[in-house]
Amino acid sequence: MAKLAKAKQDELIKAEIEKLEEIFKDLSEDKQKVASRLIERVAFMTITLQILEDNIKTKGPTYLFKQGSQQMMVENPAQKSYNAMINRYTAAYDKLFNLLPKEGPVDEDDGFEKFVDRR
Repeated sequence: MAKLAKAKQDELIKAEIEKLEEIFKDLSEDKQKVASRLIERVAFMTITLQILEDNIKTKGPTYLFKQGSQQMMVENPAQKSYNAMINRYTAAYDKLFNLLPKEGPVDEDDGFEKFVDRR
């Protein structure tokens, strides 16, 4: 995914928002308000990270920087941005998924109760 036009980015972000809203549609009204802003941020970061990943794959995580007679390997700015954003993305996703109701352990009937009751 090379550098995209703003309209294409907005389209991808909107599609990502729709996917996430479907996952979180059963939240209470209060949690929906909180989730809404987080969903927008996470969707934006998802698309931005995809763009940064493509840049890193194409240009590499480092490149040879030349200035006059000096030359050195430096970190690709996309790599630097990716590293900073991925941590925030993970934290935002974690907060978002913590809004979902916790699922308790499922008790499966292993027949032990029936066995004990028969005795």
